[in-house]
Amino acid sequence: MNAVEQLYRRTADGIQPGLEVMEALVEALDHPERSLAIVHVAGTNGKGSVCAMIESVLRASGLKTGLYTSPHLISFQERFRVNGISISEKKLNRYILALEAEADAACEERGLRRATFFEISTLIALQFFADEQVDVAIIETGMGGRWDATNVVYPLCSVITKIGMDHTEFLGDTLEAIAVEKAGIIKSGRPVISAPQEACVRAVLEKRGEPIRYSDESVGVRLLAGPQRVKVETQERSLSAFDLPLLGAAQRENVGVAVTVLDVLSEILSIELAFVEGLEQVRWPGRLMEVSRDPSIWLDGSHNPQGGAVLAENLKACFPDREISFIVGFLEDKDVAGYVRTWHTYAQRAWAVSLLCRRGLAAEEAALRAGMGGLSAKACSLKAAWQEASAWAQEEAGRMVVVCGSLYLMEACVEEGLLHAELFQFA
Repeated sequence: MNAVEQLYRRTADGIQPGLEVMEALVEALDHPERSLAIVHVAGTNGKGSVCAMIESVLRASGLKTGLYTSPHLISFQERFRVNGISISEKKLNRYILALEAEADAACEERGLRRATFFEISTLIALQFFADEQVDVAIIETGMGGRWDATNVVYPLCSVITKIGMDHTEFLGDTLEAIAVEKAGIIKSGRPVISAPQEACVRAVLEKRGEPIRYSDESVGVRLLAGPQRVKVETQERSLSAFDLPLLGAAQRENVGVAVTVLDVLSEILSIELAFVEGLEQVRWPGRLMEVSRDPSIWLDGSHNPQGGAVLAENLKACFPDREISFIVGFLEDKDVAGYVRTWHTYAQRAWAVSLLCRRGLAAEEAALRAGMGGLSAKACSLKAAWQEASAWAQEEAGRMVVVCGSLYLMEACVEEGLLHAELFQFA
């Protein structure tokens, strides 16, 4: 068993709310997080894209960056990146073996439960970035915020992307309840940047008593031409028009959030940032991403109703005259019916496939749940679905295939030999 497989065995312990264990772990390592300048990002949708945009601009500006995100697309190594490059397998194995041992000893000494998979992963990120002496570390929460393992940090600023319904079994079944958990990353005396939010969410965030800079009130983003040539203006600057590689209206909202954060960081760090260069170069694979032109196949990692609504909006705006079929796969804890309901009217045909990972749904169950949302999908293997959908797309001009429902589908496509891992490089 290699070190990553050993670490994954801890997923059997599930999610364990609370920061007592994580606080003990960073104390045992003499607080690596205290040596880091951190941007802490929570939210429901868009937080990965916002993290990627912030990191790309900081890196283009000559800063040494650390980026910790989850889940990964193809390799666990992707979760830990310095200057856009994933940690090497050899180095990651060393960190896992050393820090698992440290964590187990610290927990046993203090009479605490053993550390979870995500707690160890977060510990690795903090120690790795401290060892690499990064200038700024961008840290994405795993889920929620208040009890998330990443919430042991005291960041330069806290960032909250658009809040919606997801992980309701852990975070609550109302927007207000979920917002309480996300707002847990807000720290006294530190700037807070938020995406536009519904009124009930704003009320929850503002109860924390810290001033909040909302991106839609701070930054203007205009679409100049298709597919994504934009003009961005703030109170401090007017950026030259540029082509954003990430498509859709939601990514324009994410640019607004990222630029608001970067304006704050520019002030804090007293540095002029390379906004346009960094945003033009940003890569965040798996978000409405073209992977084949003949046949036309696109991947999208959306997996909840809010993300599905964004996908529907993007399909309408970017592909108004195309016939579209879908290959879908899901995790068991997702609102499949609610997700599918947002875009099922676009589907000419659909195939439901199994996700062979922890919490993955079998094809038959995926098809059943999709049917509850109005999508009639054929249950079959991923390889069979890919072949049938590709043949369908090539029968007539103007057809395309969208593969969606889970980021884990990307890894499955590579494992099945349908796509090359190089497509998903971040830098």
